[in-house]
Parts: sequence; structure tokens; C-alpha cells
Amino acid sequence: MFADLHTHSFYSDGTNSPQEIISLAKARGIRALSLVDHDTVQGIPDFLSAGEKQGVEVIPGLEISTSIQGKRIHILGYHIDCENPFLAEFLSHISRARTENTRMILDKLNQMNWLDYPWERVRELNLGRAWVHSSHVFRAMMQDGFYADWDQWMDFYYRYFGKSSPAYLDIEGFTPENAIDVIIKAQGIPVLAHPKLIGDDEQIRPLVEHGLKGIEVFYPAHDAADVIKYGEMAGKYGLVITGGTDWHGKGTEWKVNLGDCGIDAALFTRLKTFRLQEEKTSEKGKGKKGSSC
Repeated sequence: MFADLHTHSFYSDGTNSPQEIISLAKARGIRALSLVDHDTVQGIPDFLSAGEKQGVEVIPGLEISTSIQGKRIHILGYHIDCENPFLAEFLSHISRARTENTRMILDKLNQMNWLDYPWERVRELNLGRAWVHSSHVFRAMMQDGFYADWDQWMDFYYRYFGKSSPAYLDIEGFTPENAIDVIIKAQGIPVLAHPKLIGDDEQIRPLVEHGLKGIEVFYPAHDAADVIKYGEMAGKYGLVITGGTDWHGKGTEWKVNLGDCGIDAALFTRLKTFRLQEEKTSEKGKGKKGSSC
């Protein structure tokens, strides 16, 4: 596979550092990669630096978690300017909401005697992270010897932090339109992630009308019929095609290896060309180009 455009690091809910992801990609012969951590660009500088050192072409990105009518919809942003003030403000708001949600669930679990682990210790062992995810709670508890390794992570998540947990609390919602707007303001390309998982293709057209520029056609949960369907949809709406594994590392839900799913060199070139076209349009409208990460 030439490019895997959907990977996550330990700055959101992955298990590996950005540098480790680049090293693994290099070893597996992957030529291009994008880091799209959930609701943060904190790992992008290390990712770009490691990619340059190891000769792996990288795209700065992120994945914004949104919902509409009870459906979770994730919007990927590629080629973003991660220093954009609109993006920084938006992510700061999300970070506070997400961290508070994690704290409240952990407090509830402690009150119910399902867990006995202080929030202060979680924060202590996750200093410097933009926001605290349930995987960071697990990482802290693993460091303190409560769990042996990441093989136990998914069981931990579903038992304590998933929707079936008695301590589950829904998080403040952001709409897909919010995400599309902020990605465009950050000179990025907004792309709909894993459309099959939404379970409602009728949600796609309104997003295109709002400014969606791409769709993730190649994805582990998409079968051959899905690839054809979403590929045709990309053609119909003039959307750029992307793809990737949604790789989170060891112990995570998808039983895939980095690079098992993604796009070929031609589609990767198309994504870069699309970005340049968008830049030219932006320059004509604003008279200047935003900085890169």
C-alpha cells in the first residue's frame, strides 16, 4: 500500500508515539502517511519531523468527533494549518469538554466502587496531553501495575467507558458542519470518515452542500460493494477519495496492520493536487496563504 491516511497516536486514543508510527510505516514499506488524532494536532510536529528524517511523506491532519441526530459522524481534516487560531480555539473547547467527560466518568466509577483510581494520578501520568481520553486512564493504570499490557485495553474501555457502562456520560456535541467550517478555515480538506459506520447515507449530501470535499472510500469495515458505492458517490459529488486503516496500535479493536488499507500513488497525488487547487482558490480570495505545521 502506498499511503495509509488514517492513523492515531497516543496523543488521542492510540498506543504508539508519532515517531513509532513513522518507524513502523518505514519498515512496512509505506511511502506516505497521515496522523489524524481525535480532536488534537499535538502530535503533528513530532510526526512531521520523524517523517522527514525517515523519508516517509506525511500529511498533517486530525479527526474531529461530531454527532447529529444521535449518529456519530467523524470528519477528517487533511493538509491543515495546525497553527490556525480558529482551529486552536475550537480544539481547546473540545479538549476541555472531553477531559471533563473522562473525569466525570472516572469519578462515577470510583463512587460506584467499580474502580479505585484517583483522577489526580491520571493527570500526573499524562502531563502535557491536550486532553485526557479513557485510554490515558488505562495507560496510567497500566503504568501502576493494574494491567499487564494493551491486550486488555478494549475490554477495559467497553466495561468502564463504553455506552454499556453504568457510568457512561454522553459528551457535549459538535456538529459535522462545525467541523467542516473549522477545517476549511484552517486551509484543510474536510473528508467524511468511514461513511458505512454512520448507517445513513442520506446524511452525506447535506454535508457536501455545506462544504465537504472528500470521502473515505477505502476502510477496513468497507466491503467491495461499499467501495464501489462510495467511489461512485465521490464521482457524483466531485469528492476526493481517501483511505486508511484507522490504525490505533496494539490491543485496539481493528485487527489490522498499518498499511493494510489505504490508497495508491495515483489517489495520493490527486489529494495533493486537490490541495494545491484549494490553495490557489484561497489565495485569490484572501491574497495570502496560511502557514503549515
